[in-house]
Amino acid sequence: MSANTFPAQIEPFKWAEQGFTWSGNLPLSRFARIAREAVGSIDDQLVNIDCKLSMDAYHRIVWLDGHIETKVPMECQRCLGSVEIDLVSDFHLALVDDESLIERLDEDADFIVLGESEATTKGDYDSPATANLLSLIEDELLLLLPLSPKHDACEHKHQPAIQNIAEEKRDNPFDVLASLKGKLN
Repeated sequence: MSANTFPAQIEPFKWAEQGFTWSGNLPLSRFARIAREAVGSIDDQLVNIDCKLSMDAYHRIVWLDGHIETKVPMECQRCLGSVEIDLVSDFHLALVDDESLIERLDEDADFIVLGESEATTKGDYDSPATANLLSLIEDELLLLLPLSPKHDACEHKHQPAIQNIAEEKRDNPFDVLASLKGKLN
């Protein structure tokens, strides 16, 4: 499938019953929150996505399983140059429409309650819950971004060299007190 056929909005329960799967590449620029973190041009950057929807045996929990991979150019916090950050993740996310179902999940399972996040909307009883698949995948990418991106090794452009600091003689603020102590005796 091409990027044009990527379904931004999905109906998780309906689509899981039909065995929805999608594989392909999307431009990194489609992920607005990630694009704001990037430096330089991301026009040629792609996000490789494989995902599928499945349902539990009781038809109450939809599972979004997938693999995402991309590279994001970010600003190195040491040298302030550009550093390319690899983002790779396999995810297993439960989509539930009722909070009481959370108890049935494993303690460490990731989940979204449909209708409670920006990535989902829940209409009235006649319309099914929908989820923004693009936002769900972008959330997974955001979790992978480092708080302080940096090269493995780089020169600190904006910090003085260590030898300059060692050579710099500083006044001792207690020298004044020492001179007063001698006068008082």
